[in-house]
Amino acid sequence: MQRLDLELAGEFLVMASWLLHLKSRTLLPKVSAEAGGEDPRHELVERLLEYRRVKDVAEYLYDTDVVRRCLWEPNVGVQDLGGELELDWEDVDLRVLARTYLEVMDRFSVAHPPPLQVIPLRFRVQDKMQELYDNVHKQKLMPLLRHLNSRSDQEEVVAVVVATLELVRLGGIRAEQRRVFAEIFLRPGPQPYDSAAAFHQEAQEPEYGN
Repeated sequence: MQRLDLELAGEFLVMASWLLHLKSRTLLPKVSAEAGGEDPRHELVERLLEYRRVKDVAEYLYDTDVVRRCLWEPNVGVQDLGGELELDWEDVDLRVLARTYLEVMDRFSVAHPPPLQVIPLRFRVQDKMQELYDNVHKQKLMPLLRHLNSRSDQEEVVAVVVATLELVRLGGIRAEQRRVFAEIFLRPGPQPYDSAAAFHQEAQEPEYGN
């Protein structure tokens, strides 16, 4: 992303919009199984499984290509010069040699990218839900946007936003906005929330894939 890549940016926007649509469907009132309601998380699970299958196939093809290149020698002919090759260093252009070396290193870096490093999350949504629930019930009226602007860490802001959506869905708090783009106020909701009980309930539910 150091340079403008419209194709990559377009794929990112499509995936982000799809995830937002999926999240909005989970916030809607649940439809009973008799009415034909389907958990939107199944679609996400199917995409993850398809991604895993494509990744496994790509790794298999890459390993096959490596084995093939090791088994068959490159079809390059070598001319017999009839003796040991003598090189006159005065005819060697160091600038051309340096440029060639840099091109080889660039091709090597493209063919051998560094391993992906997954940075562990520093803010848990479950902890932010309990913290937000306690603050709202203590203040009775809490400005959400002002609370977000007071946070300097982007990961914490994302965790607070997700925690707010989950608490609204569970009924622990209520969100009110008087006009578009105005402040969003949070009030206590009709349902109590306990992070320990909620975590225990989620642990009892069946998992959707790994």
